[in-house]
Amino acid sequence: MVFIVSLVLAGRLLAQSRTVSIDECVQIALQNHPEIKAAFENHNAAIANYKIAHAGTNVIVDASAKTVEYLNPDRSPGQMNIPGKDTTIGLFAGLGASYNIYDPRISVTIDINKMNVDFAKINTIIVKNRVALGVKKAYYQFALARESSLFREKLMKKFREKLMKTEVLHKIGQSSALEVSKAQLDYETSKLEYDRSKNTENSMKTSLLIAMGIVEESIDFAPVIVQGFQEIKYSLEELYGIAQQNSLDLKSVELRKQLSKLNIELQKASRHPRVDIQAAFGFENRDLQNKESIKSGLMGNNWDPTFHAGFTASMPVYTGGALSARIDKSLAEYNTVLYDEKKTNLTIKSQIRANYYLMIELLKQVQNSKLMIQNAEKHLALTQHYYVRGMSTQIEVSNAELALLNAQLAAVKTQFDYFITKSELSHIAGIREDQLCK
Repeated sequence: MVFIVSLVLAGRLLAQSRTVSIDECVQIALQNHPEIKAAFENHNAAIANYKIAHAGTNVIVDASAKTVEYLNPDRSPGQMNIPGKDTTIGLFAGLGASYNIYDPRISVTIDINKMNVDFAKINTIIVKNRVALGVKKAYYQFALARESSLFREKLMKKFREKLMKTEVLHKIGQSSALEVSKAQLDYETSKLEYDRSKNTENSMKTSLLIAMGIVEESIDFAPVIVQGFQEIKYSLEELYGIAQQNSLDLKSVELRKQLSKLNIELQKASRHPRVDIQAAFGFENRDLQNKESIKSGLMGNNWDPTFHAGFTASMPVYTGGALSARIDKSLAEYNTVLYDEKKTNLTIKSQIRANYYLMIELLKQVQNSKLMIQNAEKHLALTQHYYVRGMSTQIEVSNAELALLNAQLAAVKTQFDYFITKSELSHIAGIREDQLCK
């Protein structure tokens, strides 16, 4: 594994066949797949947003410089005053600080962003599990395509041998032209099926590499399949219960539902006032009326220390219906999540049910395919025995060999369908494959 991973990262994999287990392929995918890396970045972004929201509970300090107006001593606030004529323009430079005393939106926003961190964490695990399942399915499909190609090649060779035998028998008058034509058709069909199987093998290999998060044409490997066909140790109802406890999709929907509730609280909290305490400390110059005073006023001895403090409060009075509309929107989004929760439950149950019965059926087919192979082997041995004793022909032996290869090919297809279904069922139920069966 270390050899493979290091070569993948270096981009210098050798074009040679290596036995690679399914766990090794999954580990490579977990290290390289872009969806997983993107999920980690989304998790980091959620943490950053939480820190941003939490910063709203702290004192905010800014450095600023701004113009200020002061009313001339000979004028009163009750009169009509002209800026610049009845007021003196000055300049303030210093530090300003603000601290929130009351705003229910801040605490709700912090809770929302904290929950978004948990949501991003669960989503990262969901993505990793989905990628792992994709690798397993692609691995089994590639292994099936590879095994099918091997059997198709053997079948093609056997059909070619049968054609050659039929042609020889036809020359000596022991076979008809119709039998030769049928043998030619079977051979050409087997060649076509072999070519198709090789194309499928190449396609499945590319799909596996993409599922692993790498695309490297020079890679070639031989899958390792651990044989094992056990029965499911849980009933259908037990699997439903396990999925309810372990399904990350359901946990994700539950978090979305809580987030929607918090969003409703956030929108309703917008109706409440916000109260802040503000203070500023710095220096001010009260007279910057004209060019000459600006030049002289910028001197250091014309600046006096100053301190200001006070409260500010704001509350929406009229928003043109925007506030009510935002509350209605958040309620609609919450109801949508409730429907998504029902849909997710139904989807999980239907998928568990379908894969549960399919796995039981495939297990029966695996057992039947073993019997078919045993019967084909017995038939081949019996045909060969009769041929040695002169009671059977070469064509009958060839047919028996072909029957055995076809039985083995059908068994391989059933076995890999079993492995894929087992992976899907364990993924939906939220448990490991070794926990699913007896």
